[in-house]
Amino acid sequence: MGIRTGEVMKTDTWEPKGIFDDEDVQMKLRIMHAVDRSLDQIKVGDLCEKVGISRQVFYRHFDSKYSLHWWWPTHIHKFYLIEVGRTVDWETGYSHHLKLLSLERDFFKVATQYTLNYPNERSVMPHYRKCALLETLQDYRHVDIDDELMFCLDSWVKTETEVLTEWYRLGTTPPSREAAEKLAWVAPKMLYDALSME
Repeated sequence: MGIRTGEVMKTDTWEPKGIFDDEDVQMKLRIMHAVDRSLDQIKVGDLCEKVGISRQVFYRHFDSKYSLHWWWPTHIHKFYLIEVGRTVDWETGYSHHLKLLSLERDFFKVATQYTLNYPNERSVMPHYRKCALLETLQDYRHVDIDDELMFCLDSWVKTETEVLTEWYRLGTTPPSREAAEKLAWVAPKMLYDALSME
């Protein structure tokens, strides 16, 4: 279902086939693109008015305004990042994921300008990543998860999310290949080795 390395992509804007095709995805993007200031400062009613939808339609797509911040990363996660340790190496998975994440660079810079003050929302991506990595380790790599590896995994998913959030919030994201190398370089060695494709 997801895109695999080598699949044809549009060369001018680097958009993977199928990523925008779904009507639900298109509506979520319309809502996301209506954000013109920090999520802390915007109201759901403002977004609805700008997009021309009702509050019911908004809440059909998002639990809260803060859910907008995590929707795009979790949506694109399934295209490449989830494939790290399955079909691609760390650097390749991160590089392609960062290219997709960068398609919405302007949203992240504006939406997270101040803070993300919703504690429940801050755990969305780390939880999502932890589940995916556990699945990869157990079902694809057949690795026994001991306390040490679980500690590495728990620490890494929080660190990864914080680094990416800061890069995009501050507009300091390195080019995708360089950013991918930096992320892979600081990943815990035990986790990196367990998901290595060598």
